Formats: sequence, structure tokens, C-alpha cells
Amino acid sequence: MRQNGWELGRRWRALTDRFGNLLTIANALVLMLASWAPGSYVVRSGIFSGHVEHMVAYALSGALMYAVRVGRWAAWQVAVMLSAYAGVLEWGQIFVPGRHAGFDDFLFSAAGATAGVFASAALLKRGA
Repeated sequence: MRQNGWELGRRWRALTDRFGNLLTIANALVLMLASWAPGSYVVRSGIFSGHVEHMVAYALSGALMYAVRVGRWAAWQVAVMLSAYAGVLEWGQIFVPGRHAGFDDFLFSAAGATAGVFASAALLKRGA
């Protein structure tokens, strides 16, 4: 049975109404655990630089967070909140053994978050 776009939109909205907060909290916890893990536990991909890893992680997080918050918050609000959260997580690395906080890491995280949010907004607007 094939569903039209309107019905899929209603089903997505019902899912995000039910699980949106849980997805947002889970995403925030995963970012926190990855950011505040001691240096001896950090595993890098080896494929990309640390800056690219920051951008990809926050772009995916931004896309997900906007998708579950669409219609409730504007894209710029989600981007600002996620960028601020990235700043808090980066600052918190000062207190984690084997980790260091870097302004450049924050900038790449914020850029990834912003790109992910606005890419998600564009895709959702196009599909609407």
C-alpha cells in the first residue's frame, strides 16, 4: 500500500510528538558522552581529521534535532541552541583527563550543526 506525502507527514508528526523529546535527549547524551570521554577512551575514525568528525557529528545531530522539532522551533533557533551546546561541551573538556578544549573544534562543531539544521530545513521544506 502506497502512502501519499500528506499521510507520511502526519505519521512523522505523530512519531515526533511521541518520541521527539526522547530522541533529542538521547542525541544530546551521545554528544556529551563522546565529548567528555577521557582521552584514553576516545576512538577516532582514522579516515577524517578531528575537525571533519566534529562537523559530521554535529551536522547529523542538527538534521535530526530540526527534523523532530520542525514546526515548533525555527531553524535558526535549533542551530543556535545546538551551537551553544557544542560550546558547553567543548568548554567542559577542560576538566576531562587527556582532552583539551579548542576554539577551532567549537567552530567546526557549530558550523556542522548549522549546516545540518539548514540542510534538514531545506529538505523538509522541499518535501512539504
